[in-house]
Amino acid sequence: IGLAITFGVMGVINMAHGELIMLGAYTTYLIQLLLPAYLEWSLLVAIPAAFVVSGLAGILIERTVIRFLYGRPLETLLATFGISLILQQLVRTLISPQNVPVANPAWMAGSLEINAVLSLTYNRLYILVFCLLVFAGLWLVLRRTRLGLEVRAVAQHRAMARAMGVRAARVDALTFGLGSGIAGVAGVALSQLTNVGPNLGQAYIIDSFMVVVFGGVGN
Repeated sequence: IGLAITFGVMGVINMAHGELIMLGAYTTYLIQLLLPAYLEWSLLVAIPAAFVVSGLAGILIERTVIRFLYGRPLETLLATFGISLILQQLVRTLISPQNVPVANPAWMAGSLEINAVLSLTYNRLYILVFCLLVFAGLWLVLRRTRLGLEVRAVAQHRAMARAMGVRAARVDALTFGLGSGIAGVAGVALSQLTNVGPNLGQAYIIDSFMVVVFGGVGN
């Protein structure tokens, strides 16, 4: 969803999107380190924290690099690929080059037994519901807020939106931040399913692009 938003509004192919997911997963790890006595509720703190961390990182990337490359998709792709390498090395240097442990709360442990051959783990069921809630929240933002109205206006006709007084540069920054924040939230979910390491984002970025293309680029 984050990729679809940034490409649909800005026409930017963000190769660093996987690393923004990684930042969300590492935010979950650091919060569990800071709140060891509240492991059961650490995810509830990690969700908004990961959104803010990845969102601010996305706004910083947009303001310092991408804003100078609009209309040049190849250069944008190469620049964001370089940013992805920088973020990976930053995590290796500041935290660890190895995978880090992220614990599952007790209420996400276990599985639902359907029959003798089929069982569904609770963590995946919770994440499925969580994804639907994030989607519903994003839909409300895009349909019921001023920011959402401006995002849709810029996506449909940038020049006309600017002529009507919409600050397209501000909308671009907030849109990229929104898409990046959603990536951070995805990192919280993935931290409950897979290993958290510097290469976490690389494992999911190709699948993410395939989903965006299959669903309709810019939709």
